[in-house]
Amino acid sequence: MKQTAKVLLLLLGVGFFLVAWLGTASASPARVDPTATHPSLEHTPSGVDAHATPYGPTLTQDGWFMFHADEAHTGFAAGVGRVDPVDGPEVLAQFRVFEEPGSTADLGNIRWTSTFPLGDLTGDGTLEIVVTTPDVGPPLVLRREGEPLQDQVLVLTYTPFGEPALDVLWQWTSSLEPGASGLDTYSPALADVDGDGLLDVIFTARDGRVRALRGIDGELIWQFDTQRRMESGPMLSDLNGDGQQEVLIVTDCREGVECPQDEDMAYLYILAAQATGEVEEPLWQLAYPYKMDSAEPAIVDVPEFGRVALVGTWGGELLAVWLEGDALEYTALQLEDLVPDLHIDSPPVIRSSPLVWEQPGGPLAVFGWLPNDLDAADARVTAIRLLAEGNELRLVPEWTISDFDVWKSSPALIPLGEDASLAVMGYGLGIGPNPTQSGPVGLCVPAYVFGGVVALNPDGSLAWQLDYGSQEGNLRASAAVADIDGDGDAEVLIPSGCFGILHAIDGATGIEEWQLQVGPLNQSSPSIGDLDQDGFLEIVLGSYDGQVWVLGEE
Repeated sequence: MKQTAKVLLLLLGVGFFLVAWLGTASASPARVDPTATHPSLEHTPSGVDAHATPYGPTLTQDGWFMFHADEAHTGFAAGVGRVDPVDGPEVLAQFRVFEEPGSTADLGNIRWTSTFPLGDLTGDGTLEIVVTTPDVGPPLVLRREGEPLQDQVLVLTYTPFGEPALDVLWQWTSSLEPGASGLDTYSPALADVDGDGLLDVIFTARDGRVRALRGIDGELIWQFDTQRRMESGPMLSDLNGDGQQEVLIVTDCREGVECPQDEDMAYLYILAAQATGEVEEPLWQLAYPYKMDSAEPAIVDVPEFGRVALVGTWGGELLAVWLEGDALEYTALQLEDLVPDLHIDSPPVIRSSPLVWEQPGGPLAVFGWLPNDLDAADARVTAIRLLAEGNELRLVPEWTISDFDVWKSSPALIPLGEDASLAVMGYGLGIGPNPTQSGPVGLCVPAYVFGGVVALNPDGSLAWQLDYGSQEGNLRASAAVADIDGDGDAEVLIPSGCFGILHAIDGATGIEEWQLQVGPLNQSSPSIGDLDQDGFLEIVLGSYDGQVWVLGEE
């Protein structure tokens, strides 16, 4: 199915996800013995395919510029850390974005799922941290220094042993009432927007605007009004190969998740990264009759075809979109065709970003999805191969598995060497009895908690599984991957959806190396980078008690 994209305008849907932390919250960090905390932890040994394929040159990025770091969504950070592989990291710095909520019930009204990009905004060689404030549901009002917390973008500088170690370089504040802008959209992105050679900050918001701020001082460079809300952040790519970056934005319907009328449709917008003032028109746009903004697109280079954007939808399709002349074209994978024996009453939904996995036989795209959004405990993981046949793009299903409840944790890539790699993702829920909707981000009901982490070979077979039983659940965040202890092997870092624990797992074997209590609750994918350019990686993430954490080793 090949269709020419429509041209219209948009509005995106960001909903509040309630969060309640049912567990023992710790305001101060504590290292946790994995076996003591998880007596029922089950580990399935590694079944790594030694003939898996190279993980490719896309993993050499300098910085963490957007969700999952790069356009292939590998979640991998180049470089090495020096974290103790047994005791785990030290807390190098903390910064309080908002005052700690007064009760566990208050945590149920916070949504803070954004990843914090890392990049050199000032040109001094060190990396700044870009933080967006959380979304908050009534009646809760978050505060900082006693005043209501404004919707803000904060840029933090890190100075080891400094007083303070984390400090504000600049902050942009919304002119709307606190909570009205809705800046928790998974992740801002960093690109040179004004042509000065330095990185700037691009972000989406629930108020319908995409904005670009100057990296050195936070001044507004340009903005684009989508006239719709947005739940996912910007994606960066040079889609047409002209050497200039574009910004890819996906949106919600004007209302609801289904929108067959032209004036109500959701959109994929492609904007020029470099612009000024009020952007009146996108470079290209594509209208679609279902919500599209539950995850950022990924970009894949298809041999003998070109660059393709993979876009998840709530319309039962994965879209593969490319430029042909001056128009967007797309072909679609019908999810229903992957499970012909399963009776599906409503369109399946994709709520996580695909991983692009380079393979000798053509690139794979791996993604999780739900046959029915009303049952978030019954998920699928699918891999498709993208191939060119003449002038046609083919999306060829390779495998689909239903063994793990993977639907929100976007897959990441574990490099194992020059000729091997795995895909890793979190799974599990725990918000109530099945069937259940995706529901509150962190509402964990002990009787229904389950979860773990799984790694798959390129053929879909199990490489390893770390199952936490009822001791951990709701692992919605996407894993980050790096050689964080400098032993030459990649570790998997994934935070706890229920109980605020950051898990570190050996990427090759699936054996948990250490745990660290990071606030009462955490739903954001960690960012990893060498903040101070001392040659070693640090870990950056936020927690629901209002803190930004920098972890590593002094």
